[in-house]
Amino acid sequence: MTWPEVRDAAKAGRIILIPMAAIEQHGYHLPVDMDNLACFHVCREAAKRRPDLLLNTPLLPYGFNEHNMEFPGTVSIRMDIFVEYLFDVARSYSRMGFKRIMLVNGHGSNQMLSNLAARRVVNETDSIALSLPYWALNADKFNTQLRESATPGGTAHACEYETSVYLAIKPEAVDMTKAVKEMSPNWSKKIWCDLTAGSSDVHFVDNYSRYNRSGVEGDPLRATASKGRKIISWVLDGMIELAEDFKKAPIKPRRNYQHRAR
Repeated sequence: MTWPEVRDAAKAGRIILIPMAAIEQHGYHLPVDMDNLACFHVCREAAKRRPDLLLNTPLLPYGFNEHNMEFPGTVSIRMDIFVEYLFDVARSYSRMGFKRIMLVNGHGSNQMLSNLAARRVVNETDSIALSLPYWALNADKFNTQLRESATPGGTAHACEYETSVYLAIKPEAVDMTKAVKEMSPNWSKKIWCDLTAGSSDVHFVDNYSRYNRSGVEGDPLRATASKGRKIISWVLDGMIELAEDFKKAPIKPRRNYQHRAR
């Protein structure tokens, strides 16, 4: 797009999709760009489906990944730097006139930081922003209609879910002869790791190298390209539905109830 076209998109009230992910190990069978490939793909395809509603930005390819740094192929951005960077990108779109921004995450450990960046957009600009991991969209359909790996723990990293998505997008880059099953540990009844059936009461992430050898958390042997195509279709449906709702959210003026107005 040219800059006048971007200006027209802001004037039309299109919602900005900012995909962010990571470069990190994904077991023996998947390339290190798994998160980037998937996240950008779903944002781009959603915007293609609804160009009247959505506009996707270039991908932000690096994320917070300190827990994975013992595995080659992993790049990590410090937490504070990542939040500042993501906020600056989102704020730039706010300054262009885009009033609604969706921060779409493709890497688990980005999520809390992305939430903070979205909160800063709301607090520090005249735009509103939300933050979401793409795999949360219609995750219940995957769990009830497609999932074959154990719950919880079978779908955590380089697993049935992620491998299926990669097989659907770029099958020639996947080597299923090297795929291995290595389950994510369940530390307690309240603590486990699973993309689509994660524990909500307690959050705990240990360093991967302490308990993991392959880089896989879950069961990629259950993955198929047909599952991946269905997952992507559900994600796109969910993203567009969410954007339609977000478009309707009113942006009301702030009111100051302080005794001494600022």
